[in-house]
Amino acid sequence: MSKKIFLSLLLIAAAASAQVRKLHTRDMTRLSQVQVADYLKRSDIIFIPLGAVETNGIMPSDRDYVSPLAYSMAMADELDALYMPGLVWSYPGTTLIAQATVNISPTQGLEFLRAVAESLLKDGFRRQVYISAGQGPAPLTAGTLVREFFDKYHVPLLYIDMDTYLPKLKLAPEARSKVLYGAHYITGRIIDLPLKGEYGEKESEPAGPVPENEGLSGLNKLGYGGSLSVGSWQPDVMAHGRPPVLASSAAEREEWGKQGEAQIRAIVKQMKLQEAMEDLRKHDEYTNKVLVPKYGKILPGSN
Repeated sequence: MSKKIFLSLLLIAAAASAQVRKLHTRDMTRLSQVQVADYLKRSDIIFIPLGAVETNGIMPSDRDYVSPLAYSMAMADELDALYMPGLVWSYPGTTLIAQATVNISPTQGLEFLRAVAESLLKDGFRRQVYISAGQGPAPLTAGTLVREFFDKYHVPLLYIDMDTYLPKLKLAPEARSKVLYGAHYITGRIIDLPLKGEYGEKESEPAGPVPENEGLSGLNKLGYGGSLSVGSWQPDVMAHGRPPVLASSAAEREEWGKQGEAQIRAIVKQMKLQEAMEDLRKHDEYTNKVLVPKYGKILPGSN
């Protein structure tokens, strides 16, 4: 065999071994090792949702996880990035009185996410974005994660609480009217949303008598209430997660899901995520090239 033919065969073999299957999903956990490694050659961004499993009356108990999952999926599409399942059952707070609620303390949730974040960083995912939506206590877990992780590893993770971010976009009510349906449509869970009448005429009424908590009501009126301000429990298993207007048929529910998906994707486009990810990269670079050398051993996490 001539040297020229031998080299040609080597090139053909190298080309064949370098072939990578096109991404069939953006869910990192469903991709092969080869696909993930290939993605990390061009990007280090991953979106991780966290939510809660808790009573929402007649609505799905994982509603507050499905919403950030849908946003994560839409954000990954927008940036040609990846997402992964995150913390489904973070601290629920006021709904610990119900059978549908899964209780994971903020500390337990933090430890789980810290281990995930450390593993992802080791694998090469330096720009990690954690998403919550519709869950008041979520900052207890995610906010603590990004602060403590930064102090230890000098790597800025990003936490986006959609509940506090969305008002900044000043959206008209009709631009968000079907977002819940859109989230369940994007994630393939549209059937989880009940149709009008499936729970009878008393679909959203309390399970029993509910005396008023005058003290908590007074604190709320004075502006001292909220999941991060004072501990409390719901007075009834049906009191949390009042249902929106329900679709009358499966066909209408499907249509509302499509409308909601369009609303979510429009919201994501307004978030300027490409610019935000570049700024996150620059912030990371500044931290490690300017601040770490400047302050040295005085910084937490420094040897």
